[in-house]
Order: sequence, then C-alpha cells, then structure tokens
Amino acid sequence: MTIAEIRGKISELGTNLSERMEDLLTSDIFGSLRYITPDKGVMEFLNTAKSFHGHALAIPSDVVRIHYSFWPWVNLPGCTPCEPDVIVGLETEKKCLHLLFVEAKYRSGLSSEEDEGESPNNQLARELDNLDTISPINLDWSSDFVVTSRTLLFVTQDMGMPRTLLAQSLSEYQRKRNRKGDIYWTSWRFLQPILEKGLRQENSHQSIAVMEDMLKLLLRKGLTVFQGVEPISVHFDLTRFYNIPVKNYAWPQIPEHARVSYKYEVTKNGGE
Repeated sequence: MTIAEIRGKISELGTNLSERMEDLLTSDIFGSLRYITPDKGVMEFLNTAKSFHGHALAIPSDVVRIHYSFWPWVNLPGCTPCEPDVIVGLETEKKCLHLLFVEAKYRSGLSSEEDEGESPNNQLARELDNLDTISPINLDWSSDFVVTSRTLLFVTQDMGMPRTLLAQSLSEYQRKRNRKGDIYWTSWRFLQPILEKGLRQENSHQSIAVMEDMLKLLLRKGLTVFQGVEPISVHFDLTRFYNIPVKNYAWPQIPEHARVSYKYEVTKNGGE
C-alpha cells in the first residue's frame, strides 16, 4: 500500500489519471527515501537543487532526523490555502528546523494560475506565501523547533529549469506581497545516478532492495539522464579497412594523347 493511497490521492474511478500518476510517483519516491540513510538518498537529491536566482540549496551538515508530512492541507490566515505534496523538516542537533515545501509534477501543469485577488493564487506563489508563515505546530510537529530556513522546491521531469513558469510565479508573489522570493528546482531524473552510486556503496540488504525498486521505477518511466558513452572495450585495427592489397588494384591506363597534352601543359607553365 502506498502513501498516496493512504492519503486518498488515487481515485478508484480513474477520474484523476494524470494527478494520480503524479501523486503515485511522489509517494513511491519520497515514501521510499524515508527508509534509506539520508546521506545516500534524500540529502543527495536535495543537493541537486538550484534556485531561480542561481543559488545552491544550503543543506545543514548536522541533520539528525528528517520529518515528513505528505499532502498536508495548509490553511493560514491571510493566505490562500494550499496542499504541497510533501513538507520536509530537516532537524539539526540544536533543534533547529529547515523547512522545505516540495511541489512535484510529472505530466500535469500547475493547478492554479495568477488572478486579481489580494493574495497569491498561482500554485507555486500560494505555496511560497504559506511557507512564509507556517510553523511546526501547524504540522503537529514539536513546538520546540526553531525554524531557521524555508525553501520551496519544485520537482519536474524536465532536463532544464522551467524558468518561464518560475518567473511567472515569483512575479505574482512579489507584486502582491511586495517582497522578492525564490524557488528552487530539481528533476526526478537527477535521482538515477544518486541511486546507482548508493547501490555500489550500500551493504544493507534492506536498503539495497528499496534503492533497486526506486531505480527500476525511474527506468520504467524513462526518468533518466544521459551519462556519457561507455569506453569501447574492443580495439579495432582501422588499417584493415584502408590497406588495400596492391594485387587487387590496377592503375588506370592514360591514353597516349593525354600524356602528351599533360607534358605540354607542364612545360608551358615553367615545368621541366
């Protein structure tokens, strides 16, 4: 049973096919990442993220625990409600919490666009707006946490950042809140080499099974990256293709009149 099914994200009637595939992918990947060590899973994946303004995602080095909340309904005063796919909390040794809203897409676009209302309505702008004010208590997490950073992460299947879409979201947010924001982005495809590297280093049979299942899912969906050409192990003697035996080649016969003409042209032009 997947977390997507537990949270009612999969319609039994098949009325939300594109969203269902998207939520199932989110559930399968982020749900599985909870069961392998962070340094070989979610932390490595987060490290692939870059922001619209060109910043790398700052990941604390002293994370002791990772909290997850799947499809929480966030309804805060003054904000249009939103439902990020996952909220991730990186807890450090000093009870500091780094909050991440994760909005994941597979084959569908944003669920809402900019409107003329007072608060942001574009899906990413709404989430950025709620992210500004949400507290651990709103998520039923410990009230002892001190939130030290807040990040909105957009995950798609693209090979490159969808800059036009992010620019539209940030534009509405800035226009309606009178402050600049930033959105980070990464691709599902960037997880493939992370899992392959982890499998080469992993010793736990349980972790290997989880990582292999995730990798098989990514391969099945074609969510992979081109990693270069493998070196050729067999060497070819290219001279075999160009070294033609003399006995198989006959020089063309030049007619006598052509030889005379050629000699005349050479002599005429200063030759011997």
